[in-house]
Amino acid sequence: GGGGGSNGGDGNFWEKLFSPSPAIADDSNQDQEWDSHGLPANIVVQLNKLSGFKKYKLSDILFFDRRRWTTVGTEDSFFEMVSLRPGGVYTKTQLQKELETLATCGMFEKVDMEGKTNPDGTLGLTISFTESTWQSADRFRCINVGLMAQSKPIEMDPDMTDKEKLEYYKNQEKDYKRRIERARPCLLPMQVHREVLQMLREQGKVSARLLQKIRDRVQKWYHDEGYACAQVVNFGNLNTKEVVCEVVEGDITQLVIQFQDKLGNVVEGNTQLPVVRRELPRQ
Repeated sequence: GGGGGSNGGDGNFWEKLFSPSPAIADDSNQDQEWDSHGLPANIVVQLNKLSGFKKYKLSDILFFDRRRWTTVGTEDSFFEMVSLRPGGVYTKTQLQKELETLATCGMFEKVDMEGKTNPDGTLGLTISFTESTWQSADRFRCINVGLMAQSKPIEMDPDMTDKEKLEYYKNQEKDYKRRIERARPCLLPMQVHREVLQMLREQGKVSARLLQKIRDRVQKWYHDEGYACAQVVNFGNLNTKEVVCEVVEGDITQLVIQFQDKLGNVVEGNTQLPVVRRELPRQ
């Protein structure tokens, strides 16, 4: 699962990372009735061995990092990607759907899920993963893609020859280069650029966790400056020496002018509309 070698041409790369299925993420399922697993205690059960007719209650959820060979805590940034919750009640289908979402999101080269039976009939869930990594980068660029159409990648045919695959990747690179050229520069100041470059230098290889940290730093600057709607939507050019951060800054596309009295009621104003428009900052 997961795409460790993604070139970043996929405009939906980042959206998929942070859009857990709302059907699963609904916390109201914690109060549902549930079924005991009906198995001996303290045995490991693969997902495909669970019954399709039962509702399983999760006692806890652990994340096991295969590269570091350690269990990571709930403070780890990967936890925000999982919509399952300890105490939640889920069917086998919901658990499989969650695994599929994690496996195709681009953050993991490999991800697995298994349960451990508890004496009280609940299951402890372990999600073991290998984090996606890309080659190191020494350049960073931020672009504003707010008014651009999202790029729709052409699906890669699994039966492609090596020559066709090479052509496919070349075309992806060309398309993405054109996208970068058409985009507007973003407002991010040089100071934040330098901070991100420092992160890239210290990290070595670009990793999924590093991309999350860069996203958080970039969004923090926008939100601190009052751009409440600004959002990092994608990272492109992965596996090149440059990381491209795509931001939607929140462009104003329509303007409606209203006059209100002290009570907030809409009234007819005395000021001419051209005078109001004259005072507005130009985009």
